[in-house]
Amino acid sequence: MQQLQLNGTWQLHDEPLAAGENDVARITGLVDGWIEQPVPGDIHQGLVLAGRIREPLEGLNSFDCRWTEDRSWWYRRQFDTDSNWLHSDAVELELNGLDSNASIYLNGTHLGDHSSAFYPFRIDIRQHLNHDGPNTLLVRLTSGVEHVTQEQLDELGVTVATEAANNRPERGDARRVYVRKPQYSFGWDWSPRVATTAIAGDVLIRAWNVARIWDVAVQPYREQRRVGMHVTITVDSWHYYSTARGTVQLAVSDESGKVAGLEQTVLLRSGLNYISFDVPLAAPRYWWPNGLGEQHRYSLRTNLIATSSRAPDGPVEKASYPEILYGLRFVELDLGDVAAGLNRFSLVLNGKRIFCKGADWIPADALYARVTPEKYDTLVHEAQRANFNMLRVWGGGLYEPEAFYDACDRYGILLWHDFMFACAPYPDHIAWFREEVRKEAEYQTVRLRNHACMGLWSGSNENNWGFDEWWHDRTQGGAYFYNELLPSIVQSNCPGIPYWNGSPYGGASPNSAEVGDRHHWQDCMMNPEMAKRIAPEEYDLCNSLFVTEYGYIGAPDEATVIQYLNGAPSDRQSRVWQHHTNTFEKDTVEAGIRKHYADPDRMTLNQYYLYSGLTQGLMYGYSLDSLRSHPNCHGSLFWMFADCWGEVGWTVMDYYLRRKIAWYFVRRALSPVRLILREVSGRVSVIMANDTPEVAQGTLEYGSLSLDGSSSRLRQRSFSCPALSRRVIATFSRGDHDPKDTLWMARIQGKPEVWPAILRVLDIRQLKMKQPNLAVRVARGSKGIWRVRVSSDVFAHAVHLNLPASALPDDNYFDLLPRESREVSVAYRETLSAGNVKAMSVVC
Repeated sequence: MQQLQLNGTWQLHDEPLAAGENDVARITGLVDGWIEQPVPGDIHQGLVLAGRIREPLEGLNSFDCRWTEDRSWWYRRQFDTDSNWLHSDAVELELNGLDSNASIYLNGTHLGDHSSAFYPFRIDIRQHLNHDGPNTLLVRLTSGVEHVTQEQLDELGVTVATEAANNRPERGDARRVYVRKPQYSFGWDWSPRVATTAIAGDVLIRAWNVARIWDVAVQPYREQRRVGMHVTITVDSWHYYSTARGTVQLAVSDESGKVAGLEQTVLLRSGLNYISFDVPLAAPRYWWPNGLGEQHRYSLRTNLIATSSRAPDGPVEKASYPEILYGLRFVELDLGDVAAGLNRFSLVLNGKRIFCKGADWIPADALYARVTPEKYDTLVHEAQRANFNMLRVWGGGLYEPEAFYDACDRYGILLWHDFMFACAPYPDHIAWFREEVRKEAEYQTVRLRNHACMGLWSGSNENNWGFDEWWHDRTQGGAYFYNELLPSIVQSNCPGIPYWNGSPYGGASPNSAEVGDRHHWQDCMMNPEMAKRIAPEEYDLCNSLFVTEYGYIGAPDEATVIQYLNGAPSDRQSRVWQHHTNTFEKDTVEAGIRKHYADPDRMTLNQYYLYSGLTQGLMYGYSLDSLRSHPNCHGSLFWMFADCWGEVGWTVMDYYLRRKIAWYFVRRALSPVRLILREVSGRVSVIMANDTPEVAQGTLEYGSLSLDGSSSRLRQRSFSCPALSRRVIATFSRGDHDPKDTLWMARIQGKPEVWPAILRVLDIRQLKMKQPNLAVRVARGSKGIWRVRVSSDVFAHAVHLNLPASALPDDNYFDLLPRESREVSVAYRETLSAGNVKAMSVVC
C-alpha cells in the first residue's frame, strides 16, 4: 500500500456564503486572490500570515474576526498522480477534521459533502484522477451554522443558553447544537468567539491492491490464572465478489524482547474479514496510572501479504498497520453494593481501587487546529509533574488528535472522556443527526479503544443535569444518545471501558451527592453569597462520591497578561482587561484577596498578580485536601487545567504554557502521600492519604507551634497507613492557644518528600507574622538541575524563588515552619548562584 500525505501549505480563498457548486469551475481557475494556508490549520492562521487580521486571541482582536462567519472558505491543493496508482484497485482520499459543512471537489467533480468535524471523509478517487498533469483538490468550508433556522431551534422545546445573560452577547450561538463540531468555538465563559473553520487533521491518499489491514483491536483478558490479549485484525478485501489469499502476521514485544510471533494464512472473503489471535502472557506487565507503577506498553506490529484469486500470479500486496503501543490494564467502575444501599463511585485499575485526582481538560487553543504535538506533550507532562492521574476531556471540545492520547499513555494519565455534547439539548429526533452521531461514536470508540489512558466514556457534559434543573422536563433532546445509542456502541466496540451516562449523573436528580459524580458549583464558587465563594472551609461540607467539576478563578503572571493585552495598558477596569477576564469572575478575585491578604484598592498591579495567584492556590489546595480526606470520595477533578487563550480564569497552566502560582499548590495537594489536618469541635485529626502501592509508615510529629517557633507542644507516635488508603493516624486537642500566633502541624520525621500539614484557624492576613530571615544555598545537582535549599528562622508564608526567566523550579510558593528548610530542584541550563537566586515570602 502506498500513502501520500497532503499536509503542508495549501491555498485559501474566500467568497460570499452563497458561493457553491456552480462556482467551482471559476474558483478552481482563479489565479489571484489566494493566500497561503497551513494544513492542518484554521483559516485564521492563514489570514494572520497574510496580514488580513491580527492574532485573534490578543487584545480585542477577536471582535474583528466576526466577518469570517459570513464567508465561504475554499482550500485548494494540487498534486500529481503517481503512475502506480493507475494500476491499483483503489485510491482512497481521506480528509480529517473538516470544520465544517464541507463540500469536496477533485478536478471539478463533486466528490461529496461532509457535515462533521468528528470523523473523516473517505472516498475512492481512482476514476477521478488526471493521468496527465496535476490534480486540483478543492474543499469548501464554513463556520457551520448558517443554514440552521429558528424553526429548527424551536423544535428543541427550550432555549439554548449563551453568555448573553452574563453581559457577553457575542459569546455563544444556539445554532451550534445542529453542527457536529467543537461547541466552544462560538464562545464560552472561558473562551472568546472565534468561530473555527478548518481542515484540522491530516489529508491522505492511500493506494492499495487486493486487501489491506483496516483495524487492529486489542482486548485484555483474565481467565482464572491466565492473563493475555485477544487481538482481532480486520482485513478489508477489495474485490466485491472474488476471494483472495492472505497471510496475517502479528509480532508482540517489549523492551525485554519478543513476547510472541504469530501467523495465519486465511481465505479472504470480499469485504471485511476478522482474524483473531490469542497472546497469553506468562509474566504480564501492567500499565498503571501516574504514581502507582510503570506505564509499561507492549509493541504490536501487524503485516499482511495478500494475492488475488483472479490473478494468483499477479502482484503481491504487502501491507502493514501502524505500530500499536498497548498498555495492558483492566479498568472497572465500582458502584458499590446497590442492594445493601451502599453507594460508591470509584475506578478499579488492575484490581486496585484508586483515588482519581486531576482536572478538566478543554481544547488547548481557541483555534484548536494549530495545537502542536509538542504543546500536547508539554501540557500532559505538566499534569503528570503536578501528580495528576486523571484528566477529564470535557464534552464541549473535541476528540483530540493522537498526540494527546499518546502523551496520556506515556505519562500515566487516565481519561474520563465525554462524548461531544455540552450544556444544551440536542436534536436526536432527526434521522440525519442521529446518523451523524452514530458515525462519530463508531469512529471514535474504535480509534481510541487501544489506548491504556481511556478510563471511562461519559455521555455528555451537564445535559442530564439540564433535563431536570434547567429545562424542567420540557425537553428530552439528546437522551436517546446518552441512554441508548452511545452505551450500545461502547459495549460493542470497547467493552473493557466503562460507560457513564453523563457528567454529572446519578440519583433521582442528576448532580446528586449520594449517587454518581457531581459538579460542585452552587455550594461554593457559583453561590450567590460571596462569603461562601471565597471560604475554602466550605469544601469540608462536600460529601460527594466523585467530584468532576468545581473551580476558582485567579490571574496569570505579569508576562502573560502583557502578552495577551498586546500593548494595551494593564488597567483592570478597561474593556480589554474585562474581555480577558472570565465571565464568572463577578468580583470574586478581589473579594478573595480582601479576605485572605490585603485591600485590593491599595494594591499595586504586581501585588494583584501575586495575591490573586496565592488565593487561587489556597482555594485549590484546601479544597483538594478536603475532598481527598473524605473516605467515601474517590475522585476530585477541578475546573480546569489549561487555558485556550489568555485570561484571568480557572486554570493552573496558562495559554502560553506558564505555570500559574496555583499549579504549585495543586502539586503539593496531590502528592502521592499527603498529610491533612482538619479540626472539628476542638479536636484536630491528622489524616493521611496514601495513593502509593506501598505501606506508608514512620514516626509522626504533631501538635501546636508558635509562629516564631519560641513555644511548641509537639508529640510523636509511630504510624502505619496501608497502600491506596486514607485514614486518621492521630488526633489531638487544639487547646486554647492564641490563633493569631499559633499553627497546628503534623510532619513525618526523616521524609521531606511528604509535606508537613499546617492548620490555621484564621485567615492569613489575621496572623501576627514576623518578617522571616530566609537563607539560600545553591548547589549543582545532575546535568541541568540545581539544588536550592531555603531555610527560615520563623514561620514564612508563600516562600518563592526569584529566578532567571528560563529557570523552572519543581516547587514554589510554599510555607516553611520555624527553623525548617526545604530543597527545591531547579531546571536551568546556565549557572545558578546566590547572585541570581533570591528567596522571598509574603507577610501581611
